[in-house]
Amino acid sequence: MADKSIRPSVVIVKEGKILVLKSKYSSGEFYLLPGGKIENMETTVETAIREVKEETNYDISIKKLLYLQEWIDKIRAKNVMYMVFLGEINSGSETHLNDPWLKEGKIEGIEWKSVEELKDEEFHPKAILPMLEEDIKNEFKNDAIYIDPEIS
Repeated sequence: MADKSIRPSVVIVKEGKILVLKSKYSSGEFYLLPGGKIENMETTVETAIREVKEETNYDISIKKLLYLQEWIDKIRAKNVMYMVFLGEINSGSETHLNDPWLKEGKIEGIEWKSVEELKDEEFHPKAILPMLEEDIKNEFKNDAIYIDPEIS
């Protein structure tokens, strides 16, 4: 049976750059949006807000849903639904010292990167980059988009 999960994550843009986490897992190093697993009795929006706080120390508000995309990993029998929200920083100063993943060495740091820079990096979910580039230019006026599943 496949491991099924929902991963709420957040796009935060400042001066044309996106807040990303540099992560290191057994499968390699890559960049991710802040986000993570839903805890018991938590909504996807609550998860997104909590994860950003834990991973960056920013207090945010969620403005809208941007993208939905499924990722199906046949090798590891894993099915993940990415829910990508647009967030806005309300307060806080950047740090990633509160995240429990630090103890396991999963998060190496926080960076601000342009979409162009992320195109040349290992970034997940990579399929959002073309839409994200357009949405930044259009100030996120488009409706939420369902992106075809990525199957590996």
